[in-house]
Amino acid sequence: MDTDTVLREKLAASTRILAMQGLIGVFGHVSAYDPGSKRVFLSPGMGADRSTTKPDDIFVLEPSGKILKAGEGEVPIEWPIHTTLHAARSNALAVAHLHSPYATLFSIVDRPFRPVTLQGALFAEGIPLYREANLVKTPEQGRQLAEAIGNQRAVLMRGHGAVVAGLDLEEVLFCALVLEDDACKTAQAAALGNVGTISLEECRAFDAETGLQRRSHRVWKYLAGLEARWDRQMSSGKIPLFP
Repeated sequence: MDTDTVLREKLAASTRILAMQGLIGVFGHVSAYDPGSKRVFLSPGMGADRSTTKPDDIFVLEPSGKILKAGEGEVPIEWPIHTTLHAARSNALAVAHLHSPYATLFSIVDRPFRPVTLQGALFAEGIPLYREANLVKTPEQGRQLAEAIGNQRAVLMRGHGAVVAGLDLEEVLFCALVLEDDACKTAQAAALGNVGTISLEECRAFDAETGLQRRSHRVWKYLAGLEARWDRQMSSGKIPLFP
C-alpha cells in the first residue's frame, strides 16, 4: 500500500482505539505527517463519531493549514497544534491532542506531574505546562505551544488537556495511555496517603526509551485486535493498559 493509504488507515484505527479507551470523545484529534509529500493527515473535529472513524473521514492538509482533502464533518479548529509541531520537530511524525480525564487534572492543580510507575519513566523529566488558557487556533499560538513542549514527549495545556508527540501513531498511542494511567494512579494513591514518585535517577536506570518502539507496536497490535471486536458502546470497550 502507498503511504497515503497506510497513514489514513492507521490514523482511523488510532482514533477508534482512543475512543474505545475513553481518551477521545466529542473533543480531541490525532495526526500523522508524511515527510515525503509534506502533508498532514488529521482526524475529524468536534461532533464526528470517533468510534467509527474510517480512512475516508481523514482530512489532508498542507503545513500551512490549507485543506487538500476534506474529511468527515469539520476540520478540527485546533489544527495548528498539529501543523506547527510537525514542522518544528522531525521526531514528531504523530501528534495527539486529548482531553484525557486524569492527565487533564495536572493542567489544573498546582502540582507538577512526576512519574509514579516504571512505565511512567517515559516522562522522567516531568511534563511542561502551556500556560495560555485558550484554544490553539492560529499558527502563532501553535508555535507558542511548540516552544512549551520543546523536546519533551508531552505538554499539558492549562485547564484544557494534553498533547503527546512521537515517532509514529503506535508510539503516541502507547505514551498517551501511559500518561493517563500514571495520572490516574497518582490521583488514586493520593487518597491513601503521600504519593511516592520514581526519581529521575531511577527513571534513567529503568531506561524506558529502550525498546519503546517494540513495546508500543505490541500494544498497538493488542488493542487493534480488541477494537476490531468492539461493539462501539463507550462503556464496554475500555481495557486498562496495566490492570
